[in-house]
Amino acid sequence: MTEGSGCFVVAPSTKHPWRGARILRRNPEPPLKKRNLSLKFDLVPGTISELQVTSEVIVSLRLLSGFLAIIFPALAAQAASFDAPTFKKTVDLGPSTAGPGARAKVTCYFFPHFMVKEVDRGEKGAERLAIVPGKAKVHTCSRLREAGEKEVNSDDWTGYFKGVKGDLVFFDADDGWNGGIGFAIYDSRTGNKIFDDTALGPLEFADTQDKTVVVRYTRVADGGCAVPKEAAACWDAIKKKLTLDAVGAPDCKADYEKSAEAIAKGRCQAQNAASEKCLDKELPLARTQAAGSTSVIVYPVELVLGPSPTVRPVAGDIRCWPAD
Repeated sequence: MTEGSGCFVVAPSTKHPWRGARILRRNPEPPLKKRNLSLKFDLVPGTISELQVTSEVIVSLRLLSGFLAIIFPALAAQAASFDAPTFKKTVDLGPSTAGPGARAKVTCYFFPHFMVKEVDRGEKGAERLAIVPGKAKVHTCSRLREAGEKEVNSDDWTGYFKGVKGDLVFFDADDGWNGGIGFAIYDSRTGNKIFDDTALGPLEFADTQDKTVVVRYTRVADGGCAVPKEAAACWDAIKKKLTLDAVGAPDCKADYEKSAEAIAKGRCQAQNAASEKCLDKELPLARTQAAGSTSVIVYPVELVLGPSPTVRPVAGDIRCWPAD
């Protein structure tokens, strides 16, 4: 620290980046009217960001607080992850009939007020998914049904355990759909499904002061018509269906062409003829097939899991490709 400069190191609390901000160290202020002020922010554990500010007058802590009030609000809704289980136990059930070397197993994920059970025989999708309410005194894990166990109806959802957020249990689908993966959300208290959708990539959570669960993800939705083929009329219908009123139509040509090329390559590989001559032959037909497919619209959304779950589009890139 040179004469004529001051340094503040500010660290927010890990839970609320601004509301818990505190000054860790303040070097003595020099008795000069004009000086450089160095502000260091410990925003991410293990990292320090520094901002140099030149001041004409001595900067008071009140002025510093006002500055921080501008900087930190955007961090109040920082991304969070699924809740970690208090305990996890896996029991080997022996060889699986699904294939050589495959093993059947049951995995139990324990949380403060319930347990999630996944019985996996090695087939596509878990054999049984269930929520067992109550605080476990002993971490027992068995494929047998337990008292009060709420089994996920396989006619309603099949797949695998994904994670927990508060009282909500998330499950993945057992297969992809139009480039995305389906997910479902169940209320651990009732065992009922409250929402399901299809996402491309991970789910991200925003911390909120009122503990409402907010999920951000990239949604995969069937537009119901082909944008490249029907142009403006199709996009108008999609905007109305997906509440994308203020959004312009995406450029679908690039992803439609990629899909056509993938179809052509697949056909050539099936013929053991992965040559330029085969691709030149198959590509026109593949383009025709892709062009006739309805458009899959991929766009960022925010899901608010209140009494009635609501989904709204948020700013970000929109993509478009042909449905499977």
